[in-house]
Order: sequence, then C-alpha cells, then structure tokens
Amino acid sequence: MKQLKASKTSLKTQIVIGLVVMAAYAAYALGTGGDHTSNFIVYICLFIIAGQGWNVFGGYIGEISFGHAVFFGIGAYTIGLAQGYDLGIPIWVLVVMAPVVSGLFALLISYPVLRIKGFSFLIGTFGLGIIFMDVFKNIKVLFANKGIFITSIDTMTLYLIIVALTITITILLTWLMRSNMGLKFIALRDAPEAAEMIGINQYRTKTIALVISAMTTAVAGVMYALYSMHVTPAAVYDPMLSNAILLGPYIGGCGTIMGPVVGGAIIIIIEEWARGAIAVSGGHNLILGILLIVVMLTMREGVWPTIVKLVKRLYARIKAGSVKNERAE
Repeated sequence: MKQLKASKTSLKTQIVIGLVVMAAYAAYALGTGGDHTSNFIVYICLFIIAGQGWNVFGGYIGEISFGHAVFFGIGAYTIGLAQGYDLGIPIWVLVVMAPVVSGLFALLISYPVLRIKGFSFLIGTFGLGIIFMDVFKNIKVLFANKGIFITSIDTMTLYLIIVALTITITILLTWLMRSNMGLKFIALRDAPEAAEMIGINQYRTKTIALVISAMTTAVAGVMYALYSMHVTPAAVYDPMLSNAILLGPYIGGCGTIMGPVVGGAIIIIIEEWARGAIAVSGGHNLILGILLIVVMLTMREGVWPTIVKLVKRLYARIKAGSVKNERAE
C-alpha cells in the first residue's frame, strides 16, 4: 500500500515537473522567437522519444533490436507518402495514423520475429532495416532517393508540440512500467522461466511490448518528418539511425525511464560538438563509440542509475554524519 502511494506521489511529481519544464521551454522559445537553442532542444526531444520507444522493448523486455529505424521510417513515410501523392488528409490525422500503421506492422512481423532469439534476433532486426532502406531507395512509387518534401505547420507550434509529446510519453511510460503490464515486461526480462510458470504468456507480452515500442518510435518519425520537412530513405531508414536510437538508452540506462532522456541528450550534444570539432568525415561516430566503451567499463548500468546511486550514497553519508553529530551533542 505504501509503495502504491509512493508511486502515485512520484507520478504526480513527474506531472508537475513536466508542466514546469513545458512552461519554461514555452517561455524561452516564445521569448527568443525560436532561436538555435530552442531548435536544438527539439532535435534532442526527437531522439528521446525514439529512445523511449526502443527502451520499452530493448530495456524492459531485454530484446536488443538493431532495426528500430524501420518504425521511425514508417512514421515519417506515413505522412510523406500521403503528402507526396496529395491525398488531402489533414496533418493531424496523419500524425495519429503514423503510430497506428507502425504498430500494425509490428503486430504483423511479431510472429516470425519473436520466434527467434539471441544473435539470430539481432541479425534479423538489422536485416529488416537494410531491406527497408533498399526497398525505399529503389522503388519509384515510393519516391526512391529523391525523397518527399513535407508541408509542415507553424514552426513554433511544432516545437511546442514535440516538447509536450516528449514529456507526455515519458510520463505515460512511467505509468505503464508501474502497471501490471510493466511488471510482466520486467519479469520476462529478469526471470522468463519463472514468469511463464506463474502464467505470463511470453509471446503475447512481448508482442504488446513490440507494438508499444513501434508506435512510440513512429511518433518520433512523424515528428521528424514535420521538423525536417523532407524525408529520404537514407535519413529515416539508415542502420546508423537504429544505432543512434539504441545508444541513448544504453548510455543513459536501459530499463529506466530517465535513461533515454539523459542518454539522448548526451548523444546529441556530443554528436553535434564532434561534428564541428573533428574534421574527419564520420569522426563523431568514433567519439560516440569511445563514449559507449567508457560507459560500459565504468558505469555498466548507465549514466542515470550511476548518478542515482551516487546521490543515494551521498545522502546516506550526510544523514549518518548528522546522526553522529546529534549523538555527540
């Protein structure tokens, strides 16, 4: 009962923090007229959303996917193809359709994909990404390499929507992971045999996680399409994008809500710095690789869990010191 109350309090706190962050960003963006910093924060938010999507399946279920760019691309091309063929569908309808289409695709591939495990699963998801990129690059009815120009909405409105979606998705996933379904995800990851013994259907639970993961990642994809106003296969289906999506949760902390937030911010900030500081083409990837190795060697659980542990230790020492002082008096 106490844990339930604590969870509710924590969720309420997150909502309050989210509203404060949203208000602060809105005040800054509107005050500066949407300067470079406002734009950069929105770009980070896109990767946070995609990272949260990957984390549902990779972090909480424990199935490492190298193909989440597929879901990102489906989100982007849902709005891209509709506008490319001038179907006249309102933008807000396409924004809603994008995660639905991605979720249905995830449901469609769940049977064959979730039947394979381990290294075969890694290769399968990676291969799926390669297939999608090659198909969209070479088929003219999909606009091939020339891509599609997107008619977006007012820039400031888009910025505010993307930041609001990032906060909302983070809060919703917090609630999900504290629900019975979230506990099933964690049980399957940590003790799959025991989970099945108590009646948790492994395939059904993983399918639900994959669908939620795909839909969340597609939200990032459709928002990216509106943000960039141009989608190409190389931009949204590149295997390197899949790597970038999973790097955020890995560096920030897999299986934690704040991991993709912290990791996504770190990845984009370092990536942008490296692009300017290193003249060699692809030098930013070298820096990100080194960063991943350092985190894996020094902070195995990720940056966020390590920070939380350090803060708890510091608090415990301060508390212990204050108790000693009171006894001494």
